[in-house]
Amino acid sequence: MHENWLERWRVGRTGWHEAGGNRGLKRHWAPGGRRVLVPLCGKTPDLLWLADRGNAVTGVELSEIAVQAFFEENALEYTIEDGVLKTYRAKRRDITIHCGDYFEFRGESRSESSGGPFDACYDRGALIALDAGLRPDYVAHTKSLLTEDALQLLITVEYDQSVCDGPPFSIAPEEVGVYWPNLRRVDAYDDLVNAPPKFLAAGLIRMTEVVWLMPGTESE
Repeated sequence: MHENWLERWRVGRTGWHEAGGNRGLKRHWAPGGRRVLVPLCGKTPDLLWLADRGNAVTGVELSEIAVQAFFEENALEYTIEDGVLKTYRAKRRDITIHCGDYFEFRGESRSESSGGPFDACYDRGALIALDAGLRPDYVAHTKSLLTEDALQLLITVEYDQSVCDGPPFSIAPEEVGVYWPNLRRVDAYDDLVNAPPKFLAAGLIRMTEVVWLMPGTESE
């Protein structure tokens, strides 16, 4: 899985990337400053959107190409720190990206201002990027990094996988319920315009993006 993901960034096969950010996030994220974990973040502009709303944002991304592209394309100065995962920190924005295997990420030091368990998680491209065999381990690891009452906003997609298989993978509501019984389906809309080119070439005619949110955290 790792080599496939890295190769996609090397050759620019990143059809899942949303240059304008995710509309589900903008519609449903609750106000208030939080320590937000963004697994498998790529170079999404959603990191900037979250930081601009007073959140301390921490992404984790396997591809160094994606991490460097995020800072360079947004003209953000940054520092680099070595560790188990190489750490990129923006100098003038509260954005940090740890580069490496998500399963090796153990959170940030409690000595840092944003240290300790994260009290929010935004997942637009992580769960749907993993095949069925990896998803339970991903969920367990993510839960280990969050507070029990963390705000969670999860984006999934639903489509006919007999036409084209992922990633991104179609995830049924029943599977989400097994992982996070407290998440509530708050929005769903056709998102074929953001489908990867291979989906369109295969003849897919409908892809639904679904927004899941922890109850009681709806935006005002």
